[in-house]
Amino acid sequence: MKKLSKRAFVTGAAGIALAGGVGLATASPAAAAEPNVLQCSTWIADDMAYGQCYNPGSQMHAFSVRAICGWAPDTYSNWVYVPAGATLYAGVGCGPYSTGVGGVGIEYGG
Repeated sequence: MKKLSKRAFVTGAAGIALAGGVGLATASPAAAAEPNVLQCSTWIADDMAYGQCYNPGSQMHAFSVRAICGWAPDTYSNWVYVPAGATLYAGVGCGPYSTGVGGVGIEYGG
């Protein structure tokens, strides 16, 4: 009985070590991922918030435009996925009970 429990312990420890090694191997490529490199500009026109982003990097990146809407809740555009070397834009307006667009922000990620 004593021998069996030692064997189980060794098997369990080896399994944990193996799983840990697999976790480290899959985490390494993610750590080497390109940081957000989008170059963005924002503006307000006709009570709409706009954002335009250029991606000079080698991987696809995403952004969303945030309209800061005064007394009403802020609104967000859909996520826009910008391929390497491309420029895309998005726009969003405030709801009907808003005092209008008071500012524009860019959210990165997606």
